[in-house]
Parts: sequence; structure tokens; C-alpha cells
Amino acid sequence: MRVIRRNPTSLFYLLAALLSASPLSAQKRPMSVLDLIDVPFVGDAQLSPDGTQVLFVKSTADWEENRSISHIFRVDTDGSGLVQLTHGKEGQSSPRWSPDGLHVAFTANRGDDEGNQIYLLSAGGGEARRLTAHETSVGNVSWSPDGRFLYFLASDPLSDEEEKKREVRDDVFAFDENFKQIHLW
Repeated sequence: MRVIRRNPTSLFYLLAALLSASPLSAQKRPMSVLDLIDVPFVGDAQLSPDGTQVLFVKSTADWEENRSISHIFRVDTDGSGLVQLTHGKEGQSSPRWSPDGLHVAFTANRGDDEGNQIYLLSAGGGEARRLTAHETSVGNVSWSPDGRFLYFLASDPLSDEEEKKREVRDDVFAFDENFKQIHLW
């Protein structure tokens, strides 16, 4: 079987068509800011290693929580087989296929996590398990080519003095003095 690789940017058009908002009402009217906020946002499309599936993040407005909630979905490149892989009120982001296509790593802030942490999920679905317990929020997750390691970026933890300031909500900020170095882990 020959797999044709598609341009990932064209996948956004496919995903947007699949996840279009509610049907148009019978009465035409100009779109308001609230209507715009209600339109789901689709992004961060990731083509599977074999080129047959796409992971993406769909963000929708949660009016009760006054924020946007993001979840990870998987769809076949022909537009069939749409599956929501993550659920809950916390939201998830940055899905990344393992090199063998059997697992998905993503970031989320769940339960008592200190900021975003890395979770691992079977590509077929199921319950995700937390892989990191880093002191600060992690991001920019990437798999090693052999699939044995995950790399991520994270900043230095807060010093005791900075932690005390945060607890008392001392938010005075000096641009050149409050810089936190970001490291590859």
C-alpha cells in the first residue's frame, strides 16, 4: 500500500469542514463578537507517521467557566473516523505522535499538577497516564526518533523569595531582572 503524504496546512481545511459550528439559522444577521467566540477553533494538526490519521486540538468556549477548553481528536485523512481522545474540564494541548504511531504524548494541567505536565495515551484511546512531575509547566514536547525519549522545554523553578512574593500577590515586575531561563529536558 502506498501512502500519499499531504500538506499539513491543507488538513486545517478538512478539519474545519468536519467541525463546523451549528447549522446556519433561517434568519440572516451579522455575526457578533459572542458568535465569534462560540466558533470552535481547530489547530495543531499532526499527521501520523504512516500518513493515514491526523491528531488535532479543538477548542470550544465554556461560558460557565469563562474560558476556552481544548480537547484532542483523531480523524482519518479521508475525513472518516472522527474520535475525541480526551475529555474533562481541564483541557489538553500539543498532541504528538510517537514514531511508531502507537502512542500520543500531550500536555495537560490535571488535578494537583504544577502547571502543564506530559501525559501519554494509547493512539486507540483509553486513559492517559502522567509521565512528568516537573516543578514548572512543560511545553514544546518532542519524541526522539527511536521513540525511547521525550524532550520538552521548561523554565527554572521559582526561588523561595519569588514563591513568597507570589503567595502575597506581590506582582511588581522588572523586565530585565525577572527573566526565567528555559531549558531543554
